Amino acid sequence: MAVVLAWAFAALIAYASLYPFVGWSGAGLNLAEIITSPWPTYWTWFDVSTNAVGYAPLGFLIVVAARRTRSRTSALLLSFLLCSCLSLALEWGQSYLPRRIPSNVDWALNSLGGLVGSAVAALAVQAEWIARWDRWRRTWLASGAKLEIVLLALWPVAALYPSSVPFGLGHVRVRFGLVNVDEWQAPAWLFEPMAAIHAWSSADLVAMTGLQESLVMGMSVLAPSLLACAAGRGAHVRLWGLFTVWLTAATVGIVSAALTYGPGHALDWWRPNMWLALMLVLGVSWFARRLARVVLMRLVVVVLIITLWLLNTSGSSAYLDQSLQIWEAGQFIRFHGASQWLGWLWPFAVLSYASMRMFRKT
Repeated sequence: MAVVLAWAFAALIAYASLYPFVGWSGAGLNLAEIITSPWPTYWTWFDVSTNAVGYAPLGFLIVVAARRTRSRTSALLLSFLLCSCLSLALEWGQSYLPRRIPSNVDWALNSLGGLVGSAVAALAVQAEWIARWDRWRRTWLASGAKLEIVLLALWPVAALYPSSVPFGLGHVRVRFGLVNVDEWQAPAWLFEPMAAIHAWSSADLVAMTGLQESLVMGMSVLAPSLLACAAGRGAHVRLWGLFTVWLTAATVGIVSAALTYGPGHALDWWRPNMWLALMLVLGVSWFARRLARVVLMRLVVVVLIITLWLLNTSGSSAYLDQSLQIWEAGQFIRFHGASQWLGWLWPFAVLSYASMRMFRKT
């Protein structure tokens, strides 16, 4: 599982570092120029903290993944070198993008973060915390539940991205409507269906009613809740998984609102009709905690299909428009690229996975 998580986290870092992938030029810098360039005169603590913290999980995961074939010291050095080389390569790639500025300070902070994460993992291996986790995972998690854990780990990042209703992931209709069809260079067989999708996505649709919003909010949290139940082995383990998902949902709502509108508005994500969504989540989750894994996967499919249909057949809101304007400018540019794609694609990835698992007997 650590290998899969490490690759996924590295892909997220690469996407966030190179977003928005437009304006590539041939006038980039070489590695020596990036390393020896003067330190920037303008910086913020936000940039310092995010660059230092961003690579720590990757360093941690690489050491955990390499611990079975290497000693702790060699795994730590390998992790540090991989994090540092990845950061330097991405800084070099940024030199070809007019909207991104390569920096040797960012490279140094990324390398430091990777080293700290690697050191923490090495200490965890020495203290046998990782071995205890492996024993706990084999005892309490369902066999073959690694991908469920990966999808659940990605859900908080996806839920940070603004949506028409809190936690309403998969609202792709808005993005299709922003594409200029006249600029597409596509064959006729592909152009015509995509043009029809664009026309549908650009149409004015009626906003959700309060009841529909409650339903979408509830089912948007219910999907990862059911996924957590499917990953657990035993009703009491599933209860802990449900509690973790709900606590994560509340934390993500607070963090997203605080990042978007400021700490004074951290509770603005709570809607008046959130109580109805909460009762839906609690009621269905309590019933589902004892269901077989294959049944839970079928429920996940049903919940996601209904949620995606409601989201993509309803109009956007002023709340979404305002949030997107804030996220698409300023200091959220690094998070916007990675989080937006996760926000759009996470439910479709879970839907695909659950559809493949829903007919298995084990």
